[in-house]
Amino acid sequence: MSPLRSRLSIALSLLSPLAFVGCVDSAPLTVATYPVEAPITFQGKPTPGAFIAFHPVTPSEDVPAPRGVVTREGQLQVSTFNGGDGDPEGGYVVTVQWNRLIRRGDEIVAGPNVIPRKYASPQTSNLRVRIAAGDNKLDPIRL
Repeated sequence: MSPLRSRLSIALSLLSPLAFVGCVDSAPLTVATYPVEAPITFQGKPTPGAFIAFHPVTPSEDVPAPRGVVTREGQLQVSTFNGGDGDPEGGYVVTVQWNRLIRRGDEIVAGPNVIPRKYASPQTSNLRVRIAAGDNKLDPIRL
């Protein structure tokens, strides 16, 4: 075998396993999610821009924790995999943080969290919800 052909043969044998890397199905695992509606208020008023996280009582490594933001109208929009897709079935501890916007010089930045601290951690939050298959219209969350 010629030296050029020998080098080419070695190079192809080293590169051939890489050709199969793209053939493996690398699509992320998804589970069924269901729409969630829940008005969220603090001291009787809507909390636009509040960040909500749903911490699964039984976590799964393959499923991210659902999260959401409260709209201007005070409604929760929840996403797990894609914008507004909802939550998978199960029980959750809910955490809430609401940082009012403040002006700092020419910029508008997040100020301190105005929601009581206990709602910011899954270890101290007493907010619990259960998501079922289908549409989920939860009771209002009043903080």
